[in-house]
Amino acid sequence: MRDVTSTPTATVAAQPRWYSESWASALTATVVAAVGSLLLGGLTSFGQAYLPAPLRSFANSSGGWTMLAFLLVWAGRARPLLGAALGVVAFEGLVEGYGVVSSWRGFFYADPFSGIFSLIGFAAGPVLGVAASLTRWGRPRWQVLGVTPLVAVLVGEGVWGLRYVAETTGPVYWILQLVLGPVFLVVAIRRFRPHRAEAVLAVATAAVGAAAFLGLYDTLFS
Repeated sequence: MRDVTSTPTATVAAQPRWYSESWASALTATVVAAVGSLLLGGLTSFGQAYLPAPLRSFANSSGGWTMLAFLLVWAGRARPLLGAALGVVAFEGLVEGYGVVSSWRGFFYADPFSGIFSLIGFAAGPVLGVAASLTRWGRPRWQVLGVTPLVAVLVGEGVWGLRYVAETTGPVYWILQLVLGPVFLVVAIRRFRPHRAEAVLAVATAAVGAAAFLGLYDTLFS
């Protein structure tokens, strides 16, 4: 008689765990985060001059760089443990790529890894990287919660931008951030279909995160 009891165990054991990476997957994810962030960071320097005026704030905003860093970790398919490190790599690569290209263009930029956004990247990068990875590899509740740091930054900075810099930069981009944040969360809830309580938790987490981000930005820049 065929022994069927061992089949599920073998299947589960063969599944890659949240912390496991092959050499190939780790290398791919690292290259995507490192090279992609330097290239995209360099392009944001040009974006300040060549993007349509209402959207130029994207090239020098936490929301814009957070979206790009999140996308790079997600696109590289890193699992959460590696994603924590690559969140830092991606954010710092964006900042330094921007700085290098800006210097080439004749604009002053602080020494490498010394500006305020570099410090923010070191602190927030691990959270962002894990969050991006969870949206790909986590269970539904974690996939939805993984979107909340991105949502919090977009909404928090959107409110801050409208309050403090809309007169000089225009309100369009900040309003766009305020719209994109909730849209990303709604899309995640509809796609991953968590339980209702988990969806409510994600909304509450995003709201608290946005308030915390706004408080931090008020402290640092207002």
